Amino acid sequence: MSHTSIYLLAVMSSALLPLSAQDKPLVKVDIRMLAFSPELQLDEAFAQDPAAADTAASIPAPVKSYLNHQFATMQLNSRKIIFTTKPDRASLTRLGELIGEVNLPDGVNSAILIFLPGKQGSKCRNQIIVINDATKAFPAGSIHITNLSPLLVRIALEQKVFEFKPGQTTLIENPPVRDGQMTGMRTFAFKDNNWIPVSTGLWPHPGAARSLKVLFQNGAGDIQLRAFDDVPPRVPQIGFITAIAKTQ
Repeated sequence: MSHTSIYLLAVMSSALLPLSAQDKPLVKVDIRMLAFSPELQLDEAFAQDPAAADTAASIPAPVKSYLNHQFATMQLNSRKIIFTTKPDRASLTRLGELIGEVNLPDGVNSAILIFLPGKQGSKCRNQIIVINDATKAFPAGSIHITNLSPLLVRIALEQKVFEFKPGQTTLIENPPVRDGQMTGMRTFAFKDNNWIPVSTGLWPHPGAARSLKVLFQNGAGDIQLRAFDDVPPRVPQIGFITAIAKTQ
C-alpha cells in the first residue's frame, strides 16, 4: 500500500471518529446567577461541566438575590451546566449535593440563570431558567418579562397592552412613559372567564440599565410580580471569575 493510501485512510478514519474522540471546540459562556427569592441565595455554589474530564475544575458560582456586573466565565465541552454545593467532581453524583442543572440554548453564550424552587420529588433543589443576557437580546432601556404563572396575564403600560401566555417571555423595548420618565402600569390575570386586577403602580424607565420582571403564582393562588433591576449591559470581555473545564 502506498504512503498516499495510508494517509487517506488515516484522514478518513479520523473523520469517522465520534465527536467526543476529536478536538471539539470549547464553548465559552458567561453566566450570572440570580436567586428568585432571598431564601434561595447560596454563598457556596459551584458550576461544573459534566462533559469535562474527571480532573476538570469547578468554578465558584454564588447565587445572589440581585444583579450586578459580576459573572462567571466557563469553557464548556457541551451546553450543560450542573451546579453543586461542593467543588469536587464527585459532588455531581453524591446524594443531596445537586443544586440544579441547565442546558443553555444554542446561540445563548451570555445568560442570566434564575434559580427557582425545585419540583417536588426532583433530585435537584432548584429549577433554573435561562434569560439571554446578550446586548442584542436584552438591550439597555428594555424590560424583560417572564410569565411563570399558569394564567394568561395582561399588562397595560400607559395605553399600550401586552399579553403573556403561561411560560411566555417578552421583551419590551422603549416602554411608553409620562412626565418624569415613569410608566403607568396595570396588571390583570384571566381567571374564571374574567380579567382580575392584580396590581397597579408606576414603573421608572430603565434608562441606560435594564429591568427583569417575573410573574408567578404564590401559595395562595394569587398572581404576583417580582422585579429585579439590572445594571447597564457590560462589555462581554470584562469578567471577574474565570475557569476552564476542558477535556484533558
